[in-house]
Amino acid sequence: MSDHLWRRLSAAALAAGLCASAPAAASAEPAAADSKPVLLVHGYNEGADAHCDELWADAKAEFSGRSARTIGYYQDDSGCAEYVDGKANNDNETPIQDIAEEFANHIYSDYTSKGQSVDVVAHSMGGLVSRVAILGTREKWEGFPPKVDVEDVVTLGTPHGGITKDPCSDPADCTHQWWQMTRAQDGGSGFISKLHESKDGAEDRGFDDPWAEGIDWSLVGSEEDTTVAYDRAIDEGYWAHQKYGFDEDLNNNGDPDCTSPKNIDHQAIREVRDGDFCLRYWHHGDNGGPFTTDKGWAPLEIARNAINHEGDNLPR
Repeated sequence: MSDHLWRRLSAAALAAGLCASAPAAASAEPAAADSKPVLLVHGYNEGADAHCDELWADAKAEFSGRSARTIGYYQDDSGCAEYVDGKANNDNETPIQDIAEEFANHIYSDYTSKGQSVDVVAHSMGGLVSRVAILGTREKWEGFPPKVDVEDVVTLGTPHGGITKDPCSDPADCTHQWWQMTRAQDGGSGFISKLHESKDGAEDRGFDDPWAEGIDWSLVGSEEDTTVAYDRAIDEGYWAHQKYGFDEDLNNNGDPDCTSPKNIDHQAIREVRDGDFCLRYWHHGDNGGPFTTDKGWAPLEIARNAINHEGDNLPR
């Protein structure tokens, strides 16, 4: 099958089926301010009316040395620094890949075409929007731009492996986006499976494949997140440059008293800026882990360090 035909069939299938010194230090010194904007992409919001200033207040404070730009894509989103074209038509029934196409074109028109690269920090479904924006662009799906210049992506509680809370087996009982985020084996659309399916149909496509080259990927999850299970947030079974997992009950080097000052649930994973946390983490390369610490970075510290440093900045 020709590459061109595969891409057309793949896009059609997606439209139907997709429908440091280490964290061991409590707080690392911020790196020098970077000229690249940080695009903050929110997640699923019932009612499609996210208020960016409220959702990302803590993140904007954490990235105060950077140009942090909140991205709106739902029709009733407000308080966002930037909005994708097509926002007026987007709600919870809009396919994730359609929003991803709009986000990709936004990056291209506002940044890439002007010679500006960006970093992306995304929460929950926003990580899928970001992932598909890059995937569709790199694989030349119809409607996607010729290029997006993205250097770092951090996903916080993103259902790379599907949602855990209230999986939806019948699209009539939930929104289209929620059905897409439900795994096929739980009755979902097949969107999650398609993300991991290579051109030959094998389920082996991940962040180490050509579509993801040149981008540093960091995935963050939490055992305390009941909306997106820890193993699904870190895309267990698939490669990434860095993976981080919060677990307040983690037995750290034989110490059973590893406790967090605050549970890291699905909302806290995009809000908490400081504190010592029980953290399990990996990085690519020799002696990559897993490692554990009871003095791990907070979620937004992880995001800041991941995009401000060259490489993973973790101990070898």
